[in-house]
Amino acid sequence: MIQPVDDVLARRLLKRCAEKDERALKDFHRLLAPRIYAFAFHRLRDATAAETVVVDTLYEVWKDAAKFRGESAVSTWVLGIAKHKSFALARKFEPEHDDIDDHADTLPGTYADGATALSRWQEEQVVHRCMHTLSAAHRECMQLVYFEGMGLADVALVQQVPENTVKTRLFHARKSMRSCVERQLGSLS
Repeated sequence: MIQPVDDVLARRLLKRCAEKDERALKDFHRLLAPRIYAFAFHRLRDATAAETVVVDTLYEVWKDAAKFRGESAVSTWVLGIAKHKSFALARKFEPEHDDIDDHADTLPGTYADGATALSRWQEEQVVHRCMHTLSAAHRECMQLVYFEGMGLADVALVQQVPENTVKTRLFHARKSMRSCVERQLGSLS
């Protein structure tokens, strides 16, 4: 998981960006680019597209830094911009990528024996398949909370829904995931 962003520092840098301080933009880039990239890559599964989202998002931040109202963490505001940039880019093209399974025999192993590696891989595949059975809103909610480490209020801002909706989505997503994983793991036995 990516480390949390220092919001006090981000707010200071954003204020300087609003004043068109180019050094602040460089520092802001160093602070938030890894998070934007991870966020975009998770959605687009393409490194070049994710880098484009980083550039487009930071350009938007540079242009509109003065529009930040301070009602959320800076990273939440920025990820909201990145979400829209990702959607716009995804509509333009279908990303091309290799299937990792095609290269499995060339990847280094991290397990002592093949049986453990196979078992772990099967479990990961089950979780991956189950995540894709969720609705887009539920999947995004799970991603933001469990992989991005965002709080419910921040997720609500990114998804543009009330916080109680986020709680409901998480409840149903976890319930669906649990049922799906149990069903799929049971079929592996």
